Formats: sequence, C-alpha cells, structure tokens
Amino acid sequence: MPDSPQARFTMLYEMHYDEVLAYCTRRIGRTEADDATADVFAVAWRRIDAVEWITVRAWLYGIARGVLANRWRTGRRQKRLFGRVSGLAPIADELLEVQVVRRTQDEEVSGAVRRLKRTDQEILLLAAWEELTAPEIAHAIGISVSATEQRLHRAKQRLAKALQSTTTVPDMSPRDAQEGGQ
Repeated sequence: MPDSPQARFTMLYEMHYDEVLAYCTRRIGRTEADDATADVFAVAWRRIDAVEWITVRAWLYGIARGVLANRWRTGRRQKRLFGRVSGLAPIADELLEVQVVRRTQDEEVSGAVRRLKRTDQEILLLAAWEELTAPEIAHAIGISVSATEQRLHRAKQRLAKALQSTTTVPDMSPRDAQEGGQ
C-alpha cells in the first residue's frame, strides 16, 4: 500500500474510475455521468484516509449513491434513471429474430424494474449490474447484511411479480402468422 495520500488516491482512481463511471452512466446517462464521477472522486480524495481497502469498491459505490441522490434531490437531474437498453451493441452472430426477441425481453425487464420502488431498483441494480455481494451492497447503502439479503430477496420477488403482469405476445410459428394466428 502506498504511503502518501496522493499515491493511494492515484491507485484508487486508476483501479476504480471505469467502474464508478459505468455505475453513474447507467443511472443518469453519459452526459452527466462524467460530472458525477468527478464528484465521487472529489469526495474520495477528501476522505482518502478513511478508505477501507478491503471494501473500497463498495465504499466508492456508496459515495456515488450519495452523489446521485444529491443530484436528484436538488432537481439537477431530470433524465431517466436507466440508460437505454438499445444502447447495447447487438451480437453480430445472432439472427435478427433472436436480436428482436432479446430486445423485447430486455425492454420487458427494464419496464418491470422501472415500475418498482426506487429502493428496490437500487438494490437489484447493485446486485445485477455492479455484481456486488450482499456484504458489499450492505456497505454501499449503509445497512446490515441481513437487512440487505431480505431487501434483495423481496425486491426479486416484486420484480418477478411485475414481470408476470407484463403482457406478452403469444408465440406463433411463421405458418401460424401467415394464417393469421388461427
């Protein structure tokens, strides 16, 4: 571990900048994510002596969460919470039909997540997108591991229920489609 605060901060920044930027981008869009990420690292610089290196990534996500909450609270953010699923590059080897089905499924999941409470959204995104463990999520949002596990379980149940309520188009073979689904 480097001795000077500057060296520790440089190491922290180089190791985690891309992850924090991705975290912010998924929540507020690329335009504002650069500023939010800079704010996260400004806070990290001021608190460099308080870093717990074992949980540094979760610590940074906790700071990022606070930075974003402040932006939302003060009204500076009016964009949607989620980035667009359509921004993901399609896999070139897949058939167009597979890409269409996958995009539809992604939109259904995104819509179901957006219908959940913000607290459910955040805990699900920390687990799924950021791939944090329950102890890391607990550290990031400031609750116990037990409470995190309970909230995550309940959020997953609510997501499953929201997905079940999504109306889906029945599967039709090409022949059925030509015959009008009869």
